Amino acid sequence: MKTVNKIQIALLLGATLALGACSDRYLDRDPSGSTLLQSQYVKLSNAMEGSLRGVYSMMYTYGAHDEFGQRSIDMYGDLLSGDMALTSKTYGWFQDDEQQETRTSRSGYLWSYYYSMLHNINAVVRAAKEGYSLLDSVAVYGLPNDGLYVVDAGGDTIHTYTEEDGVIANYYAQALTMRGYAYSGLIRFFSPTVAHIYAPEIAMNIDTYKVFPLYNENNMDEAQPMASFSEVYKQIESDMETAISFFEAFEGTYVRANKLEVEVNIARGIYAYALLNKAYLSGSYDESMPLVKEPMTKALKYAVDVINSGDFQIIPNEDLYSTGFNSVKNASWMWGEDVTTETATGLGSFFGQVDIHSYSYAWAGDTKVIDKQLYDSIPSWDGRSLWFNDGTKNASFKLCPDKKFFSAKSKNSTAADDIDREWLSDNVFMRIESIYLIAAEASYFLGKQDSAVAFLDAILSERLNPESLTAASDYNAFKATLNDRTAFMQELYRNWRLELWGEGYGLQTFRRLSYLYKGSSNPESDKVYRGSNHLYNPSKPIEYSDNIYTMVIPSSETTYNPHMQDED
Repeated sequence: MKTVNKIQIALLLGATLALGACSDRYLDRDPSGSTLLQSQYVKLSNAMEGSLRGVYSMMYTYGAHDEFGQRSIDMYGDLLSGDMALTSKTYGWFQDDEQQETRTSRSGYLWSYYYSMLHNINAVVRAAKEGYSLLDSVAVYGLPNDGLYVVDAGGDTIHTYTEEDGVIANYYAQALTMRGYAYSGLIRFFSPTVAHIYAPEIAMNIDTYKVFPLYNENNMDEAQPMASFSEVYKQIESDMETAISFFEAFEGTYVRANKLEVEVNIARGIYAYALLNKAYLSGSYDESMPLVKEPMTKALKYAVDVINSGDFQIIPNEDLYSTGFNSVKNASWMWGEDVTTETATGLGSFFGQVDIHSYSYAWAGDTKVIDKQLYDSIPSWDGRSLWFNDGTKNASFKLCPDKKFFSAKSKNSTAADDIDREWLSDNVFMRIESIYLIAAEASYFLGKQDSAVAFLDAILSERLNPESLTAASDYNAFKATLNDRTAFMQELYRNWRLELWGEGYGLQTFRRLSYLYKGSSNPESDKVYRGSNHLYNPSKPIEYSDNIYTMVIPSSETTYNPHMQDED
């Protein structure tokens, strides 16, 4: 099948949207500045491509030194959960998150980030429905099932799609994927915690419990009331399943230009993770319950589809300390941004905050490190301990991730004359290891213990400590213990936090799994503790309170959305 090359166009709708808290509601008002009216938008050729680029640009748009898109949001969650610790401060960036005040200090940015993105995504989806005939044809004839042809049971061709249809279908699928991504993000930050779900006075019902307004291409022009969990997940599931079906049906008609664009495996990964997080809303992890079994079954299916595609590889043991997690060329990266001189945001970037081999706040005094409790839990056979400075060299940077995140330009030195001052290290948004962890967790809760161990082992067998002569035998002995469900849960919980440290999974891992970490379903009896190396609240138990871990809807929404006045 001939591949249609994308027409290069630089329409960046929404690229200059301010992502800070706004003074009035931006979802209702007419667009201004670089954002076009819908009537103007649908007349533009290739407008879908242009606005999608604008959506993607929001993932790395600079607003401040602690507001630089998705990677700053990743840091909020990892610091709030305690997996990342701020151990000293000179400038004060991310201090609120270390103090566990993210709920109020970041809610405006988080709300604006996701809803600004949703506004532009909805414009793309509307344009696909109003400006092109593709979806009308799909409604009549269905998706192609033989190349670009729709063939009936008798072998007759009843409709033929064009290669241009395939390009439009891919843009449409990208938009739906990103809408699912945005709503999944809102769920992770603005939904209640496990303790809230278990509270008998709440008795939360996902069909009636309201979380936030739901906007799509049909209602995006007016303020909307609060939607329930079920309504939000219905939108997510519809979007993601439609996106995946379009990606699959029109496979081969489009090749993504770079790893910043989503494609079918990223859609599967986003959806699998959303389903995993949906399951905990039932308030029980009994696999016989439909609210657990159905999403876990789907999560496992889509995770396995990604793994079986063979398009991505777990970082092998021999490369574990050489990647620096700084390049989209890494075969384990599914989704990421190739940072260039045009898109680099300097100190206001992940590496500008965390990498001690770059001219960064971490290098200059605002050190961000792994939580000491988590670090101390790493067994001797596990080579990931070497990702972090053990204090024997550059002791002032003890437990900094100096072998996990480092600039390719300056891998070893922290001398002022040697450190990287270009900040061209790339941004990771998803890698294949997270998919294996999804598959392991879903298998576990579906009672498929052998599969769960196998998926986890695929990662762990590539994480042996090269400085330990007995690492292989020690790991094999350890692996045998994973058939015990409690031991497996402890290791799964540790791996979500360790393997993906600094990649934005810490908060949701805590919200989803921490109460099961010690084998108890009572969040009040088994506490999780912060390490002793935190600047604030060291060695203190981490509470499950919604007053800490659930973001508050910002006043810009509650004041200007008239429907909010009707909500309790």
